[in-house]
Amino acid sequence: VLPVLNIVGLLLYGLNLATSGAGGAEDAIPALLVMAALCLLLAMLAAIRRGHDVGWSAWLTVPVFWVSLSMGPVLLVLIGYLMFAKSSDKAEEYGPIVAPANLITWIQAVMNLVWPWAALAVLARLSL
Repeated sequence: VLPVLNIVGLLLYGLNLATSGAGGAEDAIPALLVMAALCLLLAMLAAIRRGHDVGWSAWLTVPVFWVSLSMGPVLLVLIGYLMFAKSSDKAEEYGPIVAPANLITWIQAVMNLVWPWAALAVLARLSL
């Protein structure tokens, strides 16, 4: 849920940049959109991995992800389902079940939340 909310925050920040009229701030918008798209792809990959644990193929997870994304809050419902759904017996068909998250996984998750904002801070400093 946090990566999706991070994407929403990035896009709202981009909207603020585009409408605030701050001189030169709009130069960062293309980079911001690329970062939001990258974060969205990472969220989709996580949904595919979790979909495999639930027993969904990637061919099912990808369209469900994009359709629910186009319906706004429905994406949060999908993510909630994927978070709380039990792994199925069919999950082994797509490879071994993913091990529970360890410290390295949590550090990577925090880094995935922080890197777009750090990159935006650097871009804002460069455009001044």
